[in-house]
Amino acid sequence: MMKRAMIFTIGLCFLAGFVAVPVFGQSSDYELHRRIEQLEKRLGLYEKAGKEKEAPKWTDNITLNGTVEFDYEYAGDSDVSDNTVNDSTSDLKVGTLELGLGIEFHEVATASVVLKAEDIGDSDDSTNDDVFVDEAIITLQRQGFPLYFVGGKRTQPFGYFASNLINDPITQDLYEISKTGATVGWTPGVLNMDISLTAYRGEILADKAEEAGLGFTRDKSAGYTATNDVSSFIANITAYCLKDCMSFAVFFDSEPGDGNRNETIGGTFHYSIETINLDLDAEFIASVNRENAVNEEEAKESAGFLAAAYQMTEPLQLALRYEYFDDDVPGDQAGTLEYRFSLGATYKLFEKAPFVCNLKGEYRKSNYENAPGTDDDLNEFFARLAIEF
Repeated sequence: MMKRAMIFTIGLCFLAGFVAVPVFGQSSDYELHRRIEQLEKRLGLYEKAGKEKEAPKWTDNITLNGTVEFDYEYAGDSDVSDNTVNDSTSDLKVGTLELGLGIEFHEVATASVVLKAEDIGDSDDSTNDDVFVDEAIITLQRQGFPLYFVGGKRTQPFGYFASNLINDPITQDLYEISKTGATVGWTPGVLNMDISLTAYRGEILADKAEEAGLGFTRDKSAGYTATNDVSSFIANITAYCLKDCMSFAVFFDSEPGDGNRNETIGGTFHYSIETINLDLDAEFIASVNRENAVNEEEAKESAGFLAAAYQMTEPLQLALRYEYFDDDVPGDQAGTLEYRFSLGATYKLFEKAPFVCNLKGEYRKSNYENAPGTDDDLNEFFARLAIEF
């Protein structure tokens, strides 16, 4: 793990040296601030040519957006944990069906609701076709006032998971926290800084590595009962500079556990070089403390990625990503991911406001721990036709 951490640190230093100033990723809270400012402008009085100022209609305070994604997936091996089986597998499905609704109640109060269905038609399990509430939040913030509040279900501000590829980065698979929570934030007005504290209920991160399907398992002691109190929290500091082209964030999460609390820390980096149409991203997240199982210290897993996206022409973007996972378990484990490379492209087929249609492709090569009787690599190809509005 120390060797991988050193390699990752060197990579971050290289990026930082390349851009001359250290920086990190995008903040969902900061995006909310900008959205609120836009909503506040729309809520103001509008002056029409030759007419007196008048209040907007209630329909002017509602916005709709959505996405439909049609996916093709191919894998060169259906089971990397068994090297005696080497048959390919493929599938067609609706990867994402999403509909979002934004409501501007007042100059200080807005709401957002997002309904989503994922992986529709990729199996005989009808639950895959279920529509669920992906986001339902209320935001309170007055323009020029440094404090704000966000309450409801959303992806909480731990990790930023920047991606220009079809598949989510490994940090999102492992550390995304999609829960109902309450966030109190402060924007002091220095470097567009955003400092927030979020509270929620539940134990999420200790089990995410196992749920991500990377071959990692955690031995939890029998008889442990999950907490029924709001006792998990996230601290996040995000800052922006150079007209928001550069940004950085650090974040810390603490959840109750079986014995010790589960504590996880991470950082995100982003830099956009507009002169050459190049975006650079990096993210590293690691557990610093994990609960005990049968009086033995749990493994402290970590993961990270380095990524670049180049806008070659107006309709064509190329993207490259390297990501790794360290399970902190001695020896080679069957089916446990070590690292992977992804190469992808996005081509804009057409755009007619407010609709955009993109065609995406991605090749991904994954390498696994070389345990006896298992495969140590996997080749995959993904294609997506997406319409957004």
